Amino acid sequence: MQPTISIIIPQYKTYQVTRLCLRALKKFSTLNIEVIVIDNNSADESLAYLEKNKWIQLIKNNNASIGGLGHKQALDIGIKAAKGDWVLLFHSDTIVLKKAWDKDLLDLVSQYPNAVGASSIVRDINPFASWYSQLIRKFKENQFSYHHTLNTSSNKMMSYCFLIKRDFLIHSGFNFEKAEGDVADALYRNHIKDKQPFLLMGRNFLQNILWHTSNVSSILTGQMTDTKSINKLHKKLNSLFSSTVIASLMQDNSLDNF
Repeated sequence: MQPTISIIIPQYKTYQVTRLCLRALKKFSTLNIEVIVIDNNSADESLAYLEKNKWIQLIKNNNASIGGLGHKQALDIGIKAAKGDWVLLFHSDTIVLKKAWDKDLLDLVSQYPNAVGASSIVRDINPFASWYSQLIRKFKENQFSYHHTLNTSSNKMMSYCFLIKRDFLIHSGFNFEKAEGDVADALYRNHIKDKQPFLLMGRNFLQNILWHTSNVSSILTGQMTDTKSINKLHKKLNSLFSSTVIASLMQDNSLDNF
């Protein structure tokens, strides 16, 4: 049966968060999804884990470039393999937290039948942050709830949870590897903005269904080395792993389906 959503996840040496990402998808997804993980020549424990995990489709990109270019290459590879009605670009450090998160996402988009996709301009989603940190962040942002937009935003679209109709994406002929700038934003600017209706999702909706903190992969793989970013990340990761929902996922080895 044709999948409803093809989730494309590039992965490079992020064993702990990749394992958590996949376990959460397996536990909390309710639709007919396919999960396609493209490993960018990790050659470490993360690849060994993926090779044993039978419920995902693993594609090895053994000639991958390092960093952003490798990420783009992986997306092109994953999209060619995708069979779903929708394609969902994901990061290996995007962790879903709610049962039926996938249904919630498509139910939201279905309210706007002509929309070709959905994303957000919100960079970090941390539902485990202190209440005062979340309140301060809300005061700093303009987008507190999702709404339909006919490309009125001049902000950059994020790629950690970027939903797009597969037929639209294929017919656009868009090539991620050749695109300039960030992957989702380049697709949005070239083929969607001022041309197609597109749903902009705000923090309130996303925070109800997932966790994501920017630059996790870059820091964990040594591509970012400044002390401030590293300390900030570890503080957020400590908050994540101390939560009960995450502890439950980490303890449930049955979700690996080896």
